[in-house]
Amino acid sequence: MAKQLPLRPNVCMLVFNREGKLFLGERAGKGGCWQFPQGGVESQISLEENVFKELGEELGLKRKQIGRLVKLTATHSYDWDKVPGYAKGKWRGQAQTFWLIEFIGEDKNIDLCADEEQELQSWKWCTPEQVRKLAEAKRLPGYEAALLEFEELVREGGLDG
Repeated sequence: MAKQLPLRPNVCMLVFNREGKLFLGERAGKGGCWQFPQGGVESQISLEENVFKELGEELGLKRKQIGRLVKLTATHSYDWDKVPGYAKGKWRGQAQTFWLIEFIGEDKNIDLCADEEQELQSWKWCTPEQVRKLAEAKRLPGYEAALLEFEELVREGGLDG
């Protein structure tokens, strides 16, 4: 019996603005495929540094545009339906940790073309309910626990400066 490949560590970010809305991006080349920013973890740097790296690559954000960074308790693991080329023989899917990120910049600071490998083609600020309607269906089971944590923090006033 062949040894099962491991899951690729991944960070997934719930970026919220001053109005308490969440950033949702549309995948480049996949119109209608909406998701939170996310990315694979580089093992030589901390999870927090991976979060900052991904926010820079996918959204063009600098640290001065990021306020609080909170690791949520939500996690999600899944196997890929179709293993991407970079993962063949290395990983079978992903194990995500979720991070709440306070965006303190201006919308004009968001640059989806900041990295040469653009991953998102458009974006919008959404309520949690809008995220549940727009996000790619296969991502929603993983997002739900993180969205519930976000909503609880909003109810408790935990997002107030």
